[in-house]
Amino acid sequence: MYSAAIQRYFNEHIHLPYSFFQQPQRFIRHALKKKGAFMATAYNYVEPSEADNEDIIEYLATDFDVMAGNTAGRLCILMKLPEPTMPLHCKMIGCSIKQNGSNPIWRTIELTEQGTLLLCGWGEGHTHMTICEVGSEPDQFIPRLTQELATATAFWSHVTGTGFPVAGRP
Repeated sequence: MYSAAIQRYFNEHIHLPYSFFQQPQRFIRHALKKKGAFMATAYNYVEPSEADNEDIIEYLATDFDVMAGNTAGRLCILMKLPEPTMPLHCKMIGCSIKQNGSNPIWRTIELTEQGTLLLCGWGEGHTHMTICEVGSEPDQFIPRLTQELATATAFWSHVTGTGFPVAGRP
């Protein structure tokens, strides 16, 4: 059974990171060119068999804000999303690549069941890691997210498929 909330979760945790890691430069190029329309297209995808479902949310380009900057030799993209409506939904997504297109980084700011926000990391193999709790206001979590996007290295090379660090590694 279709649920708009589950579709949003799927977009934020499966579809978008997968698309980014498959073609990071292309993903960033499209996000920069199309901005909110790029995100609305992704969020508005519904399985054809569910097209008549009443629980569909139609997102507009104006529901999203896509910002970019060059930091520490990396191209960083921040994507502000509609307010999370349930735990595990994202408030913001960030991604970055080095200027040569290497070392793709995907990070999310996610709502917890307690109403707090977590900075989480994703790896190319769909590994997930909780990095830290962050403040609830943009002036609290955006600097931490930006710092992570500018200085992180892909962690998937030293974590297990569960997202937990391998013993003896950072």
